[in-house]
Amino acid sequence: MKFSAEVEKYLLDVPKPSNWVPDEYDVPISGLMKDRRQIDTADVAILGVPSDTGVMGRRGCRFGPEGVRSSLVFQNAYNPSYDVDLSQDFVITDLGNVDVPQTEITGAHKMVEAVSTEVFATGTNVVIIGGDHSFSYPDIKGLMNSIGGQVGVIMIDGHLDVRISQHHGEMSSGTPFRRLMEEPEKPLLGRNFVEVGINGWLNSAKYMNYCREKGATVIPARQVHRRGIDDVLAEALAKASDGTEAIFLSIDADGLEASAMPGTCAPNPGGLSVYQALEAVWQIGQHPKTRGLDIMEVAPCHDPAGVTQMTAASLIMTFMGALKARRSAKS
Repeated sequence: MKFSAEVEKYLLDVPKPSNWVPDEYDVPISGLMKDRRQIDTADVAILGVPSDTGVMGRRGCRFGPEGVRSSLVFQNAYNPSYDVDLSQDFVITDLGNVDVPQTEITGAHKMVEAVSTEVFATGTNVVIIGGDHSFSYPDIKGLMNSIGGQVGVIMIDGHLDVRISQHHGEMSSGTPFRRLMEEPEKPLLGRNFVEVGINGWLNSAKYMNYCREKGATVIPARQVHRRGIDDVLAEALAKASDGTEAIFLSIDADGLEASAMPGTCAPNPGGLSVYQALEAVWQIGQHPKTRGLDIMEVAPCHDPAGVTQMTAASLIMTFMGALKARRSAKS
């Protein structure tokens, strides 16, 4: 995969996951990774954004890409729940990390947008590991830049993330989706934006009213638990795909139950279960318009047992499995 000189300058190589317990009958994730310089395209490209400059609460998610990648070591190519095998006819590459500055968020966003735009333009599906949730703005903006039509977004999060500003007027992890909906050219339309899992005493009525005014759909975690994940996903996909050319799924670690994702900036009691999140990734990933996933605010330093990063790695594997199942069904 070849990129412009500017984007090549932004990319830092990272090591491939090792083979944890070699077995001649297993195909570990390390065995599926291809060097991007030796391929023209891939089914999935992984990209890391190691920055937490925009976090208001506990920092540490700049180590998210490293932590999640280290947990990919436990992953093999086959999952009996889905009966999907990634070891055949499926190409994965790791583009490395974007060499973002750690003290200047605007410049960091511009760099990530430039990289995201070129990667999506190759037709590759992209998995982005954050990093704080402010980077969903350039992640999704890159997809918007690379296609001719509208983009639908489904977000799993405990927070609405439509703040006007934080940090004395600066951009932050709480502002990305307001920015996307207020883009002067080709904004994210509220009717194509679905927030799933909003929960707890973490939000403001002002921002909930803003979502309503924009026509965005907010499905709190309590509704997910009571309605069931299948019903919620059917609604989310119908709205995100209505008149759009592509769908992006954004997952903040605090959208999941705090016991499942303790290593994050703002743990969330009562969030989605791991099963609900995995099912969301599985169903959304199989939709023909889905092009990208980001998993944000995994902060390994707040979870010595590594449960959070292992859950994030499983979500990524499930997304890749869904893409493979989608292609197999199409053929």
